[in-house]
Amino acid sequence: MRRLLPAVFALALLPAAARADIDEFTAAARSLAVDADTGPLTNGLHYFASNERDLDLVADAVQDTGEVVVAVAADPGYILAAWADARALVLIDLDPAIVALHRIYAAFFAAAPGPAEFSRLWTPAGEAEALALVEAAGGEALVETFVAARPAVARRFAELERHMASKGRAWLLSDPRLYARVAGLVRANRVIALRGDFTRAGTVRAIGEALRAAGLRVGLLYLSNIEQYFLYTPEFRQNVQGLPLAGGQVLRTLPGRPAGFEYILQQGADFQAWAQNPKVRSVYRIRGFKKGEHLVSRRVHVVDPARPRP
Repeated sequence: MRRLLPAVFALALLPAAARADIDEFTAAARSLAVDADTGPLTNGLHYFASNERDLDLVADAVQDTGEVVVAVAADPGYILAAWADARALVLIDLDPAIVALHRIYAAFFAAAPGPAEFSRLWTPAGEAEALALVEAAGGEALVETFVAARPAVARRFAELERHMASKGRAWLLSDPRLYARVAGLVRANRVIALRGDFTRAGTVRAIGEALRAAGLRVGLLYLSNIEQYFLYTPEFRQNVQGLPLAGGQVLRTLPGRPAGFEYILQQGADFQAWAQNPKVRSVYRIRGFKKGEHLVSRRVHVVDPARPRP
């Protein structure tokens, strides 16, 4: 239990008003009527594990940014929230299977006292305990999700463990202090997983309204590479404008060469200014290219807020 004390103390040291604001927001977020109709699955697949290996490249940029982290996808939100020392974590995905997977993550974070115990739950050695936790959290349907997801998640964590160690980077599952941050959020009911689609009216806009009502802002918006699959719709633009992003930042990825992703950081208010311009139809306009230029993988690009907009 000692490993949990930093997270518990961190929550206790928050001013009463700050705690009330967070709890007001998370209660409102949990009561939302989430999108029943979302777009089709990306490539028709369930992405139970991210393939963005080089998140260590942005660890310093998001370090201790605090506030609320809003993230898509399966596992990166937890990794980023640990580095950011988030006050709350909102996970949004159009795939109901990924939303279900977040329920499994919540059960494991709540039960496992440290990163080693958490990692073990995804291995054959921890199978019996893991199945008991999953069944208690959601019955047979959630067990089916766990069985389908476990191989990909186990491979993902094993790969990240090797990669982060090679870079000398402490991360969620190597550092008890970072793990305690996320486990503490889970235990305090400050991790919310919702079905939603950034290109449609509904969940994302409602989250923005709930954040504003509680006087909170998004410290980090993580979009992964979802923007490569669509042109900016009016609904997407409205969703971006509805999030309180001023003072926060956006992290997105785009495929690069020879393989992997480029990690793109942008100030939140700057992204909103670009996104509200009807001449900006896609993320590639924001990224900006010179003639003949291509994205290069495994590097960070920071969007210059001083670059003239269309």
